[in-house]
Amino acid sequence: MEKSPSLVRRSAEGLAVVLLGFALAGMQTLIGGTRLVFSLPVYALLAVVGLLSLVASWAKPAAARFCLLTTAMFFGYLLARGWFSPVFSIARTDIFSILGGLVVYLFTACVFTSPKKRIYLLLLLILVALVQVAIGAIQFRDGNNFMLIPFLQRFDYGRRASGFYVCPNHFAGLLEVLAIYCLSLACWSRLPVWAKMLIAYAGAICLAGLALTGSRGGYLSASFGLVVFALLTLLVLRQAGTQIFWRTFFAGVICVLLLGAAVFVGFKNSSLLSTRAQAVFDTENMRVDLWRAALTEWKLRPFVGTGSGTYLYYGRRFRTERVQLDPVEVHNDFLHLLCEYGAVGGLACLLFLGAHLSRGWHAFQRLGPRRVAASHLLPSNSLALNLGSLGAVAAFLVHSAFDFNLHIPANVLLLAFVFGILAYSVPDSVRTEPRLKTDFFFGRIALPILALLLAAACVRYLPAEYAAERSRTALRDERHVTAMLWANKALALDRTNPETWFYLGESRVRRAENQRSAAARASFENAALAPFQHAHALAPNDETFLIALGRVYDSLGRYPEADWMFGEALAWDPRSEVTQKSYAAHLDFWKRSAVPLVAPPELQLPDQAAPLVAPSATPPP
Repeated sequence: MEKSPSLVRRSAEGLAVVLLGFALAGMQTLIGGTRLVFSLPVYALLAVVGLLSLVASWAKPAAARFCLLTTAMFFGYLLARGWFSPVFSIARTDIFSILGGLVVYLFTACVFTSPKKRIYLLLLLILVALVQVAIGAIQFRDGNNFMLIPFLQRFDYGRRASGFYVCPNHFAGLLEVLAIYCLSLACWSRLPVWAKMLIAYAGAICLAGLALTGSRGGYLSASFGLVVFALLTLLVLRQAGTQIFWRTFFAGVICVLLLGAAVFVGFKNSSLLSTRAQAVFDTENMRVDLWRAALTEWKLRPFVGTGSGTYLYYGRRFRTERVQLDPVEVHNDFLHLLCEYGAVGGLACLLFLGAHLSRGWHAFQRLGPRRVAASHLLPSNSLALNLGSLGAVAAFLVHSAFDFNLHIPANVLLLAFVFGILAYSVPDSVRTEPRLKTDFFFGRIALPILALLLAAACVRYLPAEYAAERSRTALRDERHVTAMLWANKALALDRTNPETWFYLGESRVRRAENQRSAAARASFENAALAPFQHAHALAPNDETFLIALGRVYDSLGRYPEADWMFGEALAWDPRSEVTQKSYAAHLDFWKRSAVPLVAPPELQLPDQAAPLVAPSATPPP
């Protein structure tokens, strides 16, 4: 009678692991999940994973209590701050990412504890990465933004490889982690020799793909992660005897020299890569300006931050003249966390990192030097995972100082898996340990609850996001009627997304441009006002909607109202050349009209200490 329940639990856990693998790989494949319409199906898979944990096998040791508690504190605060952020439509991207990451983390730390099964999942991710490197090689060779899946598009980065990702820097974040894991599995795992050789070859391909990304942050972070791995490896080998230590040391030096020669030759033969490599330490990089803007934003709300997603507005507000591309992200995950979540978020992050690195270090000592000194046995799957995880975290800490990988859902889920490994790591021979009550709470209760929340949110937003995406692509392709139809369908499901209102208004404006009749043109322009006003009410400090409203008012001859909108946009983004030219064009248009030009009052910049609030959707006359 006991076999059937045990079979059910094992089957549930096995299915959950398979779905987890599909979710991690799927998020990478769908442009890293940078648009909700692509990430929501993956989050739905993760919700199933969390719900399956209810019937999965629980005869396991517990994860570290302090790791679980600091995780609850850190991400609980992020969720609460995100929920009460000024513009929820932007904050919900972070909320989904946090919920998905928590499901992956808790499942890995509390349920998915088998070292061998974790390695199998890593092998799946490595296989997907090799496919992406092949795509990246085509992108690097042809410079034509090639994507294997036709409906996916990336930004134009020229010949820099990005695989399925939108940005090469985020693809580099994936490859640096998997390359370190490949090296660790090849050196320390209990896999057969032929498998280790294949994994080592895959690691070399990942490093080659990393080189093709042209990511300077990726070069630095991968180097740092590999150095950390090498130092930890030498600490273990010291306990294996002098002969093995020096033999391995000299073999490692030879490998490093060969790798360095290959890198030198490869970069020398590519002007793009050599230029990127020579500019690794670029003190004039515009990232410095973005960081200063983030620090200025942080000073407005030093303790709790300005809210999730608000750097979109304050980055524009505090940009310098040379930053003309829209500063959506800080390009530094730590400063981004500080300015949007405040010192409370920063302190909680330090506790989270400290707990997991401490747990990883203690596990390393037990799995590495102490075990080898006692048994003189080198291979260990758990040690391979531990060393790979410590090296991966080291690499990500460096990369996060230069990019925003932790705002890319695919890399968030990958790092959640890495931290889940650090939270629970025991020797291969250990089968049982005393379980803790916190393990019961976080695994048996918190994990299914988070999964239910994630599932409910996916059901709530996925249909609307799909319709909104169809509207966006139709608008991009100049199919204005189709864009209007899909925007109306999306708004029938969710009226809280300002982007959807913008698609509806913009499609009507473009439809108006194609009308020969002045009456028909005016009709479409008047119809565009309400959607733009709704978008403005939901995100009052987004200059996109302010400028859109201003242009429609200009077309309708309502110049004072247009002036109010352009003035608001210029007040929030005074150094943007686009905003300045839009305002100048408005004044010129007003001057050439028959309506007398009334000099606008001197613009007042927004109170720097005032919170983001939604004013009336209709501007004053």
